[in-house]
Amino acid sequence: HHKQKKLERGFFTAKDYDQFVEKSTELIKTGVLEENFLESARMEQYIIGPVFNLDFFYSPLEEKGEKLELLGIDWRFESSLDGYCRLPGKQQVELENDGILPEYTVCGHNSATLRESLLDKAFALAEKYVAATKKYYAPGIIGPFCLQTCVDKDLNFYIYDVAPRIGGGTNIHMAVGHPYGNALYRKEMSSGRRLAMEIRRGIEEERMDELVS
Repeated sequence: HHKQKKLERGFFTAKDYDQFVEKSTELIKTGVLEENFLESARMEQYIIGPVFNLDFFYSPLEEKGEKLELLGIDWRFESSLDGYCRLPGKQQVELENDGILPEYTVCGHNSATLRESLLDKAFALAEKYVAATKKYYAPGIIGPFCLQTCVDKDLNFYIYDVAPRIGGGTNIHMAVGHPYGNALYRKEMSSGRRLAMEIRRGIEEERMDELVS
């Protein structure tokens, strides 16, 4: 966690443990991190590739059709990383030498679509997630959820976080609906509208107990 900014996690990259110690020591000196934060720090593999938030919806009420729906996809704008990356490489190095490192604070989203051949992989991820939630957190996920992923050079997905709720990036689809949700329902279908449809169906079929955990 960032010492001063609540929405910034204090991420930094390191090629090995020695560099981790070197960088973390410097960040403690400059007031970005608290030393005790490192006791619960977690190292993760950095995937070089684009980031996609997969916005799904799981319906426990659906019996004839598909229970799992991909409504839309979004990606993030992060400050100050996005501006940092637009600088020439030489200037990025100069900034790092001056102790100015990119931060990863999410400040916006935009809509995206996936290459069609990757959609099967996206659904496979979601199906595994739904199965895992049923196994470990019965009755499992209900309604909207978001898988936050990266895609590497070999087009493999990596999930780095999960939002078991309406993802923040779905805000971009409020007025126009999700691209995939629109195609599925033949009308504008945002996450909020899809959720409202599920609740109405639960009331009409007297099955609200299946939607309320």
